[in-house]
Amino acid sequence: MGEWIVRSACAAIAELGPGYRVAVNVSPRQFANDKLPATIMSAVSAAGIRPEQLELEITEGIFLDESPENLEMFQRLKRTGVRLALDDFGTGYSALGYLKKAPFDKIKIDQSFVRGAADRSSMNAAIISSIVGLAAALRMETTAEGVETHDDLDLIRGLGCSHVQGYIYGRPMTLSEALALLRAGDGRVVAKGYKSAREARSRTFRTIQVESGGHRYEAIVRNVSTRGALIEGLWNVPQGTGFQLVFGPDLMLDAEARWSEENRVGVQFAKAVEISALIGGAAPGLAGRTRIERAA
Repeated sequence: MGEWIVRSACAAIAELGPGYRVAVNVSPRQFANDKLPATIMSAVSAAGIRPEQLELEITEGIFLDESPENLEMFQRLKRTGVRLALDDFGTGYSALGYLKKAPFDKIKIDQSFVRGAADRSSMNAAIISSIVGLAAALRMETTAEGVETHDDLDLIRGLGCSHVQGYIYGRPMTLSEALALLRAGDGRVVAKGYKSAREARSRTFRTIQVESGGHRYEAIVRNVSTRGALIEGLWNVPQGTGFQLVFGPDLMLDAEARWSEENRVGVQFAKAVEISALIGGAAPGLAGRTRIERAA
């Protein structure tokens, strides 16, 4: 099966043309097969493509066996002319010593570090930046896996990742669908998706008090998540405005306006909070009006 996949990938490259590259995952068992380099050379030759158009993705699990045979296999594969990528970096046996011994061309940053990295409360951006710096020092490229939102895409680009992989550019598709997509965009694919990741939200209708700049206002919460809420009743609020949201005598949250449109404001809480704590009774001094629906 592994050989069939490699030959299918090479055939797909031939159909895509000289300007494209296709990556193939290599399992530990396949990597241990002494005939793998010969299989690669045969598939590349039969398809009539350049070796560097084929990229082999190798997981960190292979590093569990720190043997001379493993290093020899890396060298043999590299001599075929194909590219080698270290897949899912940071989730397994991260043997940094192998990065200077094994001839990798690329490090793939696992999606667990990428998703939600644009959230300012996350440490993932710092981790990604460190991996990109390490790869650059070793003259390796980087691919960020699992990019799904424009906020994360902008961050990844700003941190210097050379490649992006994720649903923001397209979900899994057949070769014919991929060819049609590339032809429609003259060889380019446009990023499409949400601006930012949305948590599960609960719809509600309740009054709260909002304190800002020494003033107190009444507002209505329309929906809430653990990290933010949609509020109505505050007009033309500048982005970045700080608030204190009074949900009850013992629940006051610091928050910041992320966007504003007429009397609606999207706010982000300074700290995550349980949704159940936010959809209870009314704020002090206000008549209780609460209606709760589970968002679809």
